[in-house]
Amino acid sequence: MKFYRYETVQYAEHDFDGDFMRPSFPNPTLECREYVLIKETPKGYWIGFYSYKPPYDNWKYIWKKWVSKTSKKRFAYPSREEALNNYIKRTERRIKILEWNLELCKGGLEKAKIKEIQIQNEYKLKSQNEI
Repeated sequence: MKFYRYETVQYAEHDFDGDFMRPSFPNPTLECREYVLIKETPKGYWIGFYSYKPPYDNWKYIWKKWVSKTSKKRFAYPSREEALNNYIKRTERRIKILEWNLELCKGGLEKAKIKEIQIQNEYKLKSQNEI
């Protein structure tokens, strides 16, 4: 039995020297990660993936996670359709949170600029009174 989770990935680019650099424009890739069933419990599943390093005769799980059978929000899903639907919901929620944070930052920046002008005006008044 396999489990699936969709994730957005942004890969780095190489510059002329071969060093990694941030891409000049966003170019996300949607990837479907596959996880295998390690063990089933009465309430859920242990899922994970194998180590692909030699020796191949002694494969071990390098990562594992427990997933509920009944939870509405899970890390991974048994079908690609459920996983894609979950990705869409997660991403919509993430966008709402980031938009809220952006508005909060804009408001804070505006107040900081007003405060900066007030401080500059106070400094000018002090320097004029000293003369």
